[in-house]
Amino acid sequence: MDVRLKSLGCMGQIGAVLSLGLLPLLLRSQQTQYPATLSADSMILRNGTKIPWHAFTRFKATDVHVNGVYMNTLYELWHTDGRVHFSSHQVQDADAVVKFIVTHLPPAATQATQ
Repeated sequence: MDVRLKSLGCMGQIGAVLSLGLLPLLLRSQQTQYPATLSADSMILRNGTKIPWHAFTRFKATDVHVNGVYMNTLYELWHTDGRVHFSSHQVQDADAVVKFIVTHLPPAATQATQ
C-alpha cells in the first residue's frame, strides 16, 4: 500500500510566502520520516529506510485539541532504531493507513498503549 500525502493547500502557500520559502523546506525535511510504502513484511519510509514490522515496540495515537476543538490525530510508532510519526491531516485516507499498520504490528506494540 502506498501512503500518499495531502498537499499543503492555500494556508500552506500563504505560509510559504510569509516565511520566504522556509516553511516548505522545513516540512519537506520532516516528511522524510513519514511512511511511504506499507507491505506485508515492513514499512518503508520516504527516506528509503525499511523497518520490519517485528521491530516496532510501541504504538500511540493522540487526539490533538485546541481550545476544546478537535484538530487531528498524531500517530507515533517506536521501533528499535527510533520513531516514526505522522498526523491524520497529513496523510490521504489516514483511516485505511492506520488500520493497515495496526493489523501488522506485533501484539506487544499495540498492547503497550492500552
